[in-house]
Amino acid sequence: MPEIILKEEFLNGVSVRFFTEEEAKTLHMGKLFEGKWLESRLMPGADGMFTVYLGLGEGVGDLAEVKNVYAKAVKEARPYTETMTLNLLTAEKWTGKSFDTKRALGAALEGMLLACYKPMKYKSETEEEKALTITLGGAAPTPEHEKLLEEKTALARGIYFARDAVNKPSNLLRPMEFAREVKELFAGLPAEIEVYDRQALEEMHMEALLTVGRGSSFDPCLTVIRYLPDKNGPVTALVGKGVTVDTGGYCVKPSGSMAGIKGDMAGAAGVIAAMYALVKTGGRKNTVAVLPMCENRISSDAMLPGDVISSYGGKTIEILNTDAEGRLILADAVSFAVKHENAQRVLDIATLTGAAAITFGKCMAPVLADGEEFYEEFVEAQERSGERYVRLPFFKEHEKMIESRWADVKNVGGETCGSITAGLFIRFFAEGRQWLHLDIAGTAEAQNPEPVCEYHVYGGTGAGAATMYELCK
Repeated sequence: MPEIILKEEFLNGVSVRFFTEEEAKTLHMGKLFEGKWLESRLMPGADGMFTVYLGLGEGVGDLAEVKNVYAKAVKEARPYTETMTLNLLTAEKWTGKSFDTKRALGAALEGMLLACYKPMKYKSETEEEKALTITLGGAAPTPEHEKLLEEKTALARGIYFARDAVNKPSNLLRPMEFAREVKELFAGLPAEIEVYDRQALEEMHMEALLTVGRGSSFDPCLTVIRYLPDKNGPVTALVGKGVTVDTGGYCVKPSGSMAGIKGDMAGAAGVIAAMYALVKTGGRKNTVAVLPMCENRISSDAMLPGDVISSYGGKTIEILNTDAEGRLILADAVSFAVKHENAQRVLDIATLTGAAAITFGKCMAPVLADGEEFYEEFVEAQERSGERYVRLPFFKEHEKMIESRWADVKNVGGETCGSITAGLFIRFFAEGRQWLHLDIAGTAEAQNPEPVCEYHVYGGTGAGAATMYELCK
């Protein structure tokens, strides 16, 4: 984590300078540097100094672009310095509807902090990470700005935890181990952590979670984080899929998909990150995280296609695909959030469907919503976070796709509309509460040669954490 120092005055002789395409023309550098979007050039100076020229294209249009600009700046300059200097963008370089200095500062801080994450590695010899100090000019160190820096630092620490968890090999992160790490993260903070082990799950008749977990010799569990600063206020539940290894069960995944099966708990990881930031910064809304954790493996006791099971909410489920296990454990968790935690609003998040990744790629994710007020708050939250989500519609025809001949509902809807029917399966257990569903199958990890977003690095991204934090703080 870098140290960031705020300065009121704009700095001279900075490590990174920003240029629009129009401004780049005045440099008369021709094709060497044209100021195109995120184009960069290292320009040497006297006495071994240097400056990174970074292009802004026509200008910066939203907070997501601000995050990318400052993340790119850090990545480009860090190999050459341990003390970096740069300035906050001014309104002249902004092309969006309106320019808000505080929001721009928040996005810049978040981009720089997240770009400095270094993935955990398990090599016998590792290089010691050198500390980085960043001085940001044009951002006066007022109490308001210093509080914003503390807030973004807390969020970044939570996202670092989420990224570490997604990147961790599954043999080092069994379900109960995952729960233990959550308890350690929140030690000393004003939140209640409760872990329901296998025996407790059996006593609660949480059959969907138990069914998925019974194929493994490592016990499933349900981890609950309660943060209730307003004793009389409504409760929002964040429900995250926590499958620490997903083989697909008897509907085994193809070999090409096996490398990513350790990251199927990214939804739970994102929720943990958001909750950590909420608790650390003193958020004022009642929020409860419900995290079903298990492994989906193959054994003589593992679930089979055609099985019919019950659930915590009492509804019966026909299992047609054992690789559609995430929605099963989320069904129990959502029911628990509604019935046990009395949540009036429920958001679930999961690496749920390949269809979402194929359709929306690596830089945005689909959202399903049932409850316009909750959704409008979510839209405002994603604008502040800089993450991008696209709302999917659904109709009665989609609901009919998950009707079962043998049970109340089936866990797959057919060959089409996979992201929609997967979400509607979970909605079936929300008991009519205001509900949101985020499918982060495409955005949870950055494993192409280079990340799509500059504030990501190779591996887990912490997808959803910033938006959930903004929604609930």
